[in-house]
Amino acid sequence: MTRGEALKPDQIRDFLLSSIQEHADVVLSFTRQGKWRLHHTQICCFGEDFIVLEEDTSPEGLIENQPVGICAQLGHFKYLFETSVQSVEAKGPYKQIHLDFPEKVEQMQRRAFERHPVPSNLKVKSLFWHRGYLDDSQENPLEQYWQGRLLNLSAGGAQIAVDLDLKDYFREGQLVGVQFTPMSYQRPLLLEAHVKYLVDQSEHNQFLVGVEFLGLEAGPEGREVLHRLVRVIHDYEKMNRQHNTNSLTA
Repeated sequence: MTRGEALKPDQIRDFLLSSIQEHADVVLSFTRQGKWRLHHTQICCFGEDFIVLEEDTSPEGLIENQPVGICAQLGHFKYLFETSVQSVEAKGPYKQIHLDFPEKVEQMQRRAFERHPVPSNLKVKSLFWHRGYLDDSQENPLEQYWQGRLLNLSAGGAQIAVDLDLKDYFREGQLVGVQFTPMSYQRPLLLEAHVKYLVDQSEHNQFLVGVEFLGLEAGPEGREVLHRLVRVIHDYEKMNRQHNTNSLTA
């Protein structure tokens, strides 16, 4: 699980054909005015130099020559690639997004996108920050960043425990920056994300922030961060297995 596999040209076409036949969920991501946009869609057809996505509506702000990232889920794998928009056209009641045919498609195990707990012997501090949104105020908070503790991690997101008195600074859908050091001897990971959910745990004087990472399939820098995440998850899995084995033999 520590690395993805680049598909050969005939495998890329097989993947595209299977995506069409199985109506695979495809997430298109791109940046517009400094913000990441995510859009769920499907592949309807492809040719020698293009791929076509078709749906009822097209993403707001998507323009010709726009770089985009694609993540498609199919079977036990996710497929990721980067490409550019050729055109956005109306076809009767539908919108079609024409993309350049990808030069490279990477296949990754879906298991890497499942949440894996941080080993119990690690206390991983997480820092995150945003524009200073307060649900009940238009004023910016005095703090520049907030701190929590990483609970679990996947290639697609994380769950972080935060002190309950900071809850008013967060809302679902909010864009945040996230930074954490998986292990003390490693370099910090810095990611962009948005808040997927908030869970109150008043009995523990904390709440849980679930975040989804953004843009990891859209460009070489994001892909390198994605590969680092997968390696970290692999290490966490090994540590958890070892801990469980030791607990059983103790």
